[in-house]
Amino acid sequence: MFDKLCHWFMIFFIASIIGYFIEIFFCSIQSKKVVLNRGFLIGPYIPIYGVGTILVAIFLYRYRNDPFVFFWMTVILCSFVEYLTSYIMEKIFKVRWWDYSHEPFNLNGRICLQNSMIFGIAGLLVIYTLYPFLCHILNLIPSLILEIITILFAMIFLIDLIITTTALIDVRSNLAKFKGKDVTNEAREEVIKKIKKHTFFISKILQAFPHSSQFNRDEFDEFRKIVIEYRRKRKELRLERKK
Repeated sequence: MFDKLCHWFMIFFIASIIGYFIEIFFCSIQSKKVVLNRGFLIGPYIPIYGVGTILVAIFLYRYRNDPFVFFWMTVILCSFVEYLTSYIMEKIFKVRWWDYSHEPFNLNGRICLQNSMIFGIAGLLVIYTLYPFLCHILNLIPSLILEIITILFAMIFLIDLIITTTALIDVRSNLAKFKGKDVTNEAREEVIKKIKKHTFFISKILQAFPHSSQFNRDEFDEFRKIVIEYRRKRKELRLERKK
């Protein structure tokens, strides 16, 4: 039983890492510059890709002999996961992390037809190439070594998840204050206090989700400048202390 759990976790973990670099690749092309940070976690992984891979492998693998049916079922399943993830993250952190409202055939800005089609194509690649390949590689690893590797990566992932989520929950009310056209000085002061406490996490999130629709564009840019300036001053202070 534990061997099976290790097997599934490693597929989830590796798929999450692959998804992270896929995001970097396409976002860099779209932005016409190198984008080195995606996702809200510290590490180089985006869990939604791992979850999607696991769900496709568990629930849709039986349909692999019919690519047409498999494609459309993957579209439906992964679109549901993306919509649900967007909804839950917004309810927890009071921030809309991505918004497809500008895309044609979108549903509440949480999912859109273009992305859903990409999910279907990605599902075909996963089920016919990535999943069999990962299963083959994992089966070659001795059980004890696989268990040790899994425990190590699971601990890293769990610690990352706890630290980042705690920081985000701590600042969520202040992030929500940036919604709309106006931001009061009081809100800014509160945000600055949180930045000083969680500057690393907030600056990382600002880089990962630069187009969050819940931020007013001008105030969002101002918020970003505050983060960057604070980190610069803190770095200068550390350098002065070393002298």
